[in-house]
Amino acid sequence: MTERMSKSDVLEHLASKTGLTKKQVAAVIDELVALAYREAKNSFQIFGLGIITLAERPARQVVMRFGPKAGQTVNVPAKQVLRFRFTKAAKDAILGNAVQKDDLEIIEGIGPKIAEAFNHAGIWTFQQLADTPVDKLQQILNEANYIGDATTWPQQARLAAEGKMDELKQLQAQLTAGRAG
Repeated sequence: MTERMSKSDVLEHLASKTGLTKKQVAAVIDELVALAYREAKNSFQIFGLGIITLAERPARQVVMRFGPKAGQTVNVPAKQVLRFRFTKAAKDAILGNAVQKDDLEIIEGIGPKIAEAFNHAGIWTFQQLADTPVDKLQQILNEANYIGDATTWPQQARLAAEGKMDELKQLQAQLTAGRAG
């Protein structure tokens, strides 16, 4: 088993991937954590990773298994607990299950080379494409020296991810090379 990444390692890695400084990345992560703390009571989703929820654990009786009270029944009061539920994509990626790759070329304006650039950037599915901000998609295109207009791609990908292929075809009929016309 490899060693856990230190905070500095994480910041350095994210800085190299995003083009931000380590200080800027640290500020973004600190703000994300603060937002999660604030919003956990309403449930908070970290897109692509999971959902933090606040749950009520009911009061219960437990038989002590060891210690001075072994064999005795103890009342445990109700309390609030935090739960984290991983998304299916996160479970598959972490546990090694193959991520089912979608054909990104279905999206109007994406050809084989752009699809490959997105795959290299870790975008394999319609859902991942739909969840990626347009400016990040444009950055991936620019870094790969490809020309394209990613403005409608997340919208198209969301329809494809939801299986709304008729609506996708209607939207694509209004587009020219992925651009609203």
